Amino acid sequence: MPKPGENDDSQQNPIQGEDGADGAAAEVIHNEDGSITLAQSGVTAGPAPLRWTGVGIKPDARYGSLMVSKFINCLMWDGKKSVAEGVFYDAMAQIADKLKSDPLPVFEQAIENAKPLVEVRSKRIGGANYQVPIEVNRRRQQTLAVRWVLEAVRARKGRPTAEKLAQELVDCYNKTGTTIQKRENTHRMAEANKAFSHFA
Repeated sequence: MPKPGENDDSQQNPIQGEDGADGAAAEVIHNEDGSITLAQSGVTAGPAPLRWTGVGIKPDARYGSLMVSKFINCLMWDGKKSVAEGVFYDAMAQIADKLKSDPLPVFEQAIENAKPLVEVRSKRIGGANYQVPIEVNRRRQQTLAVRWVLEAVRARKGRPTAEKLAQELVDCYNKTGTTIQKRENTHRMAEANKAFSHFA
């Protein structure tokens, strides 16, 4: 117990957080691009990474793209990231050679073309199962597009993975192929079950 006249830090100092900052509540500011900014004690933190690209993902070394980095992570098998990077970059080189253009915009547009806008989910209501169409948010759109592309690549037989990946991405870029067909089938199923949309 402090003697009279001595400073009592527990009474004199404001409540502090773990980082030594004053204990005021942080203000969360939602930006138009979907990122957030934290403001505390008049200091504004930098914007958080885009939420739909995943947590802790860094841009890839060659293209500086978060989307490429996430795609490589999804392509990776058994933790062998260097192998996945080699396959992806080889596929991009084949795309550049085939289309005579920068492969990164081709890749980005291919993924964009494969994104579904709606999907159906089974919902049990009153003892019956209904296929209910729902709108797909941005993060799941990208997840489904990447998943469908990789499923189509693995379904192709008899050729190296890089060659199959390059062909599937070119097909998606041209709005043809297995992935685009799956997207269209998903949209058709949602349209056929739109009468159940009020169950969403």
